[in-house]
Amino acid sequence: MRMRHRAGTAVVALALAAASAGTALATECEHDDAFLTAAHQSNMAEIAAGKDAGRHALMRCTKETGKVLVSDHTRMDESLRALAKRLKVTLPKDVTAAQQQEMADLAKRAGSRDYDKMWLKAQETGHVAVLKLIDGEVKSGKDDEVRDAARAARPFVAHHLDLVRDCMRMR
Repeated sequence: MRMRHRAGTAVVALALAAASAGTALATECEHDDAFLTAAHQSNMAEIAAGKDAGRHALMRCTKETGKVLVSDHTRMDESLRALAKRLKVTLPKDVTAAQQQEMADLAKRAGSRDYDKMWLKAQETGHVAVLKLIDGEVKSGKDDEVRDAARAARPFVAHHLDLVRDCMRMR
């Protein structure tokens, strides 16, 4: 099994905090491994956020977008986990601490207009960051299968961003 380095964790934190996800890593496999890790944690966070929106959002658009996120990110993560298993990459079992905190902050506003506003803003920020992460993998990834997975995920993530921005205009 390949060793995970702190650089992979740093990329996850940066990508999901909407910072630059194009951090150069020390070895070729670390970039691909870090992408798989970050994408998996993003998928888990999007699935949880989508379910949460279904329970706590007020706007129909937010609820429907959440439903799409759950469906698409569940499918993408199943494929990603299978790829990681084939490549012997160990994926984390939980979302990051920053993602957990963001969900906790949102929960405080459940059932309010502020919830929808914050949820949509968080989704916009997160999807922009993930698109940067995907583009970085497509450009600099070394493993063909991982680059192909990134290419395959991009249209879904871009569509999610469009859905989120459409909802933001409705507020």
